[in-house]
Amino acid sequence: MAILEIEDVRFTYDTEWILRDINLKISKGEVWGILGPNGSGKTTMMNLIDGIISPQKGTIKIGGAAVGKINRKELAKRIAVVPQETAWVFPLTVEEVVLMGRTPHLGRCAFESHEDLKVARLAMEETDVLAFSSRLLHSLSGGERQRVLIARALAQQPEVLLLDEPTSSLDIAHQISVFDLLLRLSEETGLTVVTATHDMNLASVYCDRIALLHKGSFYSQGAPEEALTEESIREVYGVNVVVDRHPLTGLPRISLLGSHSSERGNRWKAGAAPHL
Repeated sequence: MAILEIEDVRFTYDTEWILRDINLKISKGEVWGILGPNGSGKTTMMNLIDGIISPQKGTIKIGGAAVGKINRKELAKRIAVVPQETAWVFPLTVEEVVLMGRTPHLGRCAFESHEDLKVARLAMEETDVLAFSSRLLHSLSGGERQRVLIARALAQQPEVLLLDEPTSSLDIAHQISVFDLLLRLSEETGLTVVTATHDMNLASVYCDRIALLHKGSFYSQGAPEEALTEESIREVYGVNVVVDRHPLTGLPRISLLGSHSSERGNRWKAGAAPHL
């Protein structure tokens, strides 16, 4: 049975549909990538899954239960979110932020237990932020803060982890480490991961399935080789690409073709470096 089901969902903020006829079934332990241009509805879809907003039509279920009928505390035990941006008003340490992830598991007026501290510490170790657990969050770089937010989400010990552009401010090494971590957790613990991302090559390598959003609907979905084709990318993004197979993994590899790609490539072949 699917752990997450989206059935015939439609959503609008005013008169124009942001999402239309969205259907998705995600099994336990799968890693899904939601791709699409800016404004295609990726963040809206994340907010619908998390129950922050409700669809005008259709249903969203986790474990067979409608998200809209689960109270927020119980839902937070099942779904954790790493947002694209978070504003912090108060000066908090990294450890304090990560411990926020334990809030759904605490009783009323209860303090964190030794077990809560242990879970938070493990989440910080897994995301490589334990070394600066006592530092104030606002003193960290953008990439470091993003890893702290992922640690906070992992501390919730959810069934489903939603990430909105999780690697947008990370360097290459930490982009890989974050997706390595997500893939390992899905394989070892059965964590289901849904990530909205612009990085087609990372999605191709790490995602079991990909859904490509175009103007509020899914243009394609399936395994990376089914969803990410030259035709689908050209239609959705309006750009030309070359999609071939990675020589080591055999997975789809997407190479961009800018308007000057052929000219620059020919100059390289001729032995003259292009002017930068």
